[in-house]
Amino acid sequence: MISVQVSAVFVCITIGAAGGLLYEGISALRSFAVPAAVKAAADVLFFIVWAGLSCLLCTVFELPSYRLYMFVATMAGFLLERKSLHRILAFFAEKIYNIYRRSFNRNRRKLLKTNERGKI
Repeated sequence: MISVQVSAVFVCITIGAAGGLLYEGISALRSFAVPAAVKAAADVLFFIVWAGLSCLLCTVFELPSYRLYMFVATMAGFLLERKSLHRILAFFAEKIYNIYRRSFNRNRRKLLKTNERGKI
């Protein structure tokens, strides 16, 4: 019985992480929506669809009846994925931005040193 519950927790964490990945895509699309009401409606719609999909996956994997620990595990997987992916993306975005700025400044200095005939 305990092994079934442990496997159910891991399946729910995985479902939550998959939901976090889907939310990344939705939030990228959602950034183009201007009104706040559209963003809120997109969030509500996503979570309703995600709740239905997670219940469907629990049925497909023949997990025991849905309990509070399964909900907590699903939300923990979602939050864990959201926090870790945002950190990783922010790290790489900062690296790319710094490389771009260094290259831009280097090329700008070269252009400022040249006169109209292209000589320094």
